[in-house]
Amino acid sequence: MINSTNLLTMKTQKINQPAISNPISGQTSEQSSVQHNSGLLGAYLNNMAMINAPVVQKSAKIEKTENSAPVNYHNNLRSMFKNNEAKILAIIPRTFNAKDTNGNDYIDGNEQHGTFLNAIDRLDEVKAEGFNTFHVLPINPPGKMKAMGTAGSVYAPKDLLALDPNLIDPNDPRSDMEQFKAFIDECHKRNIKVMVDLPSCASYDMFLEHPEWMAMESDGLAKTPQGWNDIRMFQPWEDEGKRTLNPKLLELHKQFVDMCIDLGVDGIRADVGRAKPVEFWDVLIPYSHMRDPEFGWLAETYTYEDASPQANMPYDRPEDSLRAGFDMIYGQYHIFHEWPDAKTFMNYVKEQLDLSYNLPKGKSIIGSFATHDDISPMSHGGADYCNMTMGLQATLPMLNPYIVDGYQSGDNYIYKYENQHNPVTQTDNHEMTVHRGRLDIFNLSRKPGGDEPEIGKFMTEAFKMRDKYLDVITKGTFIELDKSKDKNDQIIAYARHLNGKTLLVVANKNINRSVAANIKVPTMKAGQELKNLLPSYGKESILQAKDNMLSVELGPARVHVFEIDTPNIEKYTNKIYRQNI
Repeated sequence: MINSTNLLTMKTQKINQPAISNPISGQTSEQSSVQHNSGLLGAYLNNMAMINAPVVQKSAKIEKTENSAPVNYHNNLRSMFKNNEAKILAIIPRTFNAKDTNGNDYIDGNEQHGTFLNAIDRLDEVKAEGFNTFHVLPINPPGKMKAMGTAGSVYAPKDLLALDPNLIDPNDPRSDMEQFKAFIDECHKRNIKVMVDLPSCASYDMFLEHPEWMAMESDGLAKTPQGWNDIRMFQPWEDEGKRTLNPKLLELHKQFVDMCIDLGVDGIRADVGRAKPVEFWDVLIPYSHMRDPEFGWLAETYTYEDASPQANMPYDRPEDSLRAGFDMIYGQYHIFHEWPDAKTFMNYVKEQLDLSYNLPKGKSIIGSFATHDDISPMSHGGADYCNMTMGLQATLPMLNPYIVDGYQSGDNYIYKYENQHNPVTQTDNHEMTVHRGRLDIFNLSRKPGGDEPEIGKFMTEAFKMRDKYLDVITKGTFIELDKSKDKNDQIIAYARHLNGKTLLVVANKNINRSVAANIKVPTMKAGQELKNLLPSYGKESILQAKDNMLSVELGPARVHVFEIDTPNIEKYTNKIYRQNI
């Protein structure tokens, strides 16, 4: 398979060449090139021509109502991604504001599942917590055949251009699209951006209805991602050898983009971004920007993989997704609990900062320490662990903080109804399949809960601190601080610095015991006041400022952030790193 970087290099070279007319044929040099180069470059330019190709079917017209967003609202999600200003909450609409009306914690038909309209009731809460962006997990109707769970997985769509009827209030006279737009408009009134999920695969139902969109194995069977029997993979290629795209599948996705923009959606999160090659995104993303230059794109692709964990995925590197037009990809912080020491963590941070210099300016990652695919952070160390990782998330460079709904209240997503039979079902599966320890994507309609509200209070204060020092955190340097006496390397210590202002961050990665260390902080003076900018929690820490040093004994999973008086700190350290912004 041809490395996409080579294609992009060829594109750049071609763009930079003047279009000189051919005196004999009247063709430009670019046209002549296409004629004489029938290989990859010609295929690439043909794919580029698809950007302007019209779609056959436009999405349903959305009427402007009295409740529409203010006329002065404008989308700036793409800029927020690039400037590391987004604070993202991931939600599943069908559970976001669900209610167990009989209180038995069982899906038995007595629940009020979430809808677009009742989700509005939680918007002021979300705004007060500090979020400014929603990642709305798929809103499409799930497939009913060979399904997982009693409602079907939100990642097994039956129709990409329709809305899940479960998200619609039947007692409201507005249409499906108008109800979703009402939710979007209410978000925009609160300056909350809305990013919707684009599923990477199809349901079995869609596979039967549209085989022309689907990938097949050499034996004639449908391609199925490893471990997921309810979904089928799309075929992005018309001819993979010639690198020409499947125009019918591309048209479907352009229609999805049109539907989103018509509704006022601010961006898209592409599920398993590498389920499609960079050439596909190199057409689709510019297509969206012709309509909305600030339309943001997040790719679910990670920074460490040589290939996707799913079978049959292209081998494009994650950074190829960023070069293809995505503004942001996932960071690897969700495996923070697996990293044995502070050095592993620090090396990862520096790797991302180094990576930014091999990419166009302003590329970013999300700083999630858990996604809907990951086990709840509560399982890795309870509320203290959640607070510690939140403090890091609020102060690290090159990232946009990302939280999954339920984190704020300490939900561990351990469902009492797991794997039980339920006669009330919308699919051919009567088993209540769940992601144990993860946000449920298969059933109606358990609202994320938990009994640790202090996590949410800490998170909100961390967001306030981040907002107060936003320039330092998003534009400042990242300074790795040396340590001593930290026998097992459990203390994370770094500074953020900009224009003479310094934030000092120290955290104990160990969730079980206190850890002591001496941290070298150049130009720090003895007796300097150390006022924690984050709320206190857990076991108390002992900290003492000395000349050029901070002596600490940090409680288990404790994190502290201080503003310190060290305007010349950069002159006395050589471990300074910057993001390419």
